[in-house]
Amino acid sequence: MGVKIREKIRGSNEWWVFINYNGKRTSKKVGSKKAALEVAETIQAQLKLNLPVFPKQQEKPAVPILQIWYQRFEQTYLSSAVSASTADSYKYNFKNHILPALGSKPLDQITRADMEVFVASLVVHKKLAKDTIATIVKELRKVLNHAREHKIISENPAAGLGKLYSQAPTRHENIEPLNREEVPLFLKATQTYSPEHYVLFLAALHSGLRQGELMGMQWPDIDWNGNFILVKRSIDRVHRIIVPTKNKKIRRVDLSDELLVELALLRKQRKEEWLSKGKNEIPEWVFCNQRGSWLDASNVVNRHFLKCLERAALRRLRFHDLRHTYASLLLTDGAPIAYVSEQMGHSSIELTVKRYGHLIPGANRSFVNNLPGRESAPYTHPASKQTSELYSTKVRKFKQIKRKIGAGKGIRTPDFNLGKVALYH
Repeated sequence: MGVKIREKIRGSNEWWVFINYNGKRTSKKVGSKKAALEVAETIQAQLKLNLPVFPKQQEKPAVPILQIWYQRFEQTYLSSAVSASTADSYKYNFKNHILPALGSKPLDQITRADMEVFVASLVVHKKLAKDTIATIVKELRKVLNHAREHKIISENPAAGLGKLYSQAPTRHENIEPLNREEVPLFLKATQTYSPEHYVLFLAALHSGLRQGELMGMQWPDIDWNGNFILVKRSIDRVHRIIVPTKNKKIRRVDLSDELLVELALLRKQRKEEWLSKGKNEIPEWVFCNQRGSWLDASNVVNRHFLKCLERAALRRLRFHDLRHTYASLLLTDGAPIAYVSEQMGHSSIELTVKRYGHLIPGANRSFVNNLPGRESAPYTHPASKQTSELYSTKVRKFKQIKRKIGAGKGIRTPDFNLGKVALYH
């Protein structure tokens, strides 16, 4: 017990001071033997005076609970790194789903078992849709990743949870587009009861732009020679701010001749209107209010769009259904799915197929009929004029077999395998 010096490795000339006092031990490399003796002497004097020798262990800071950490995340990350709509999603999901279940737990005590219980409650008790649960889990995972980056936790318990909600119900968006006969009814009602918004509604039907993208259209975006518009921005109707497009990309959208004519007439009318006010320059926004600012989307929908649907004796729709109408009419007219996807600004063709593929039932069945069978040539349906002689012969034989076995006339499709069985018997 006390203070000693020695080389840990004999002959290394690296001298250490070893302290053994009141059941506590520590050691420190000093250097030369002379220096080690001086340090040992100093420590011996400190021990005699009951002065502290052993370094105090730093207490680890308390690990914050999820609620406190989320508040920090909201003030830093959400306020500067994401769009306003994304921030709103985080705030809603943490307030209504995540914090009530996990908010009081320290970050390092949130376990995989906690995650399993939490996700199960979303599926079984709250009966949320799969996409909704995926968003909630993604946002929780992001916040916990933020804690991991700050060395507060070593692993993220919210990673790899997809299989836990694989059986949650999938709720597809209910798509109710206008059909080809209903579009003229709606536009005629608009010309009669809301003529100032006729070009806006026509643009929605002939461009497929999202509501915010329509409100964000500016005159310089239109290429009058190329007959297209560059979609560069959107208007966030909740926060009333200019934001990038949904996928943060500028895209080119072709415009119909009818829409280009109406836009040109609107621009001419706008110039005359603003000249009468003594102003030489028209507002940059294509669809603007009397002050020259972009339109209030909610006001347009509630006071004009819904009223025009009612006047046209059409069912109540969302404004977004005009975008669905654009896509469905292009697809039913045979437009390539890749072209429609590009025009719509979808992140992938798969998304377009998933959302609108059902609107053209049977349109692609002709392709499977072109596949070769036993013969190299494509199969020809018996109703066609090009019915092969081989098929006709088989049909005659099949009818003879039916008469022999006493089959009725209710069998409409010849089944040659059935005939073989009957001949066998």
